[in-house]
Amino acid sequence: MISNRLNQGLFQVRKMSRYRFRKSSYGIVLVTLAIGLVLDLITYFEWMKYAEPDWVLLILFYWCLIMPDRIGVGHGWIAGLMIDILNYSLLGQHALAKAFVALFAVTTSRRIRTYDLWQQCIIVFFISSIDIGITVWIANFTGNTEIRLVYWQSALMSALLWPVIFMALRFLSIRRRVG
Repeated sequence: MISNRLNQGLFQVRKMSRYRFRKSSYGIVLVTLAIGLVLDLITYFEWMKYAEPDWVLLILFYWCLIMPDRIGVGHGWIAGLMIDILNYSLLGQHALAKAFVALFAVTTSRRIRTYDLWQQCIIVFFISSIDIGITVWIANFTGNTEIRLVYWQSALMSALLWPVIFMALRFLSIRRRVG
């Protein structure tokens, strides 16, 4: 009798773990973050230099909202370190900012998912502004740059592109059954 219950319990755990493994497709998350890194490396026109969106921030923010129990601060930290390495910037500068973005997204994911898309755009603007503020503050602290109003154009562009990124990643996640 006891062995039957144990076997049933083990069978249920195995069945759930297979299902969870199939559903927790980290591959699509890593591919989209890698695409975001490549898009961050692309140089834009001179007039659009300060208005380029933060692709990694948008993609990381989306995945942290959708899967807050699986994607979090560690993923933000690693993505930020990759940005630091690829941009030859101070090691940890973007990592701290992206970790903060991931922390904010994970802790408030339930509340943010209930908002309309235009309200989420406002949240993305503020979180992108905080990300830029942390990055510029660290760069200013080390003496590499000065604080200018031009940097916040990137936050505005990220907020304007949020609906496009949200819909594209939502289509992808529904198609691949992620989250």
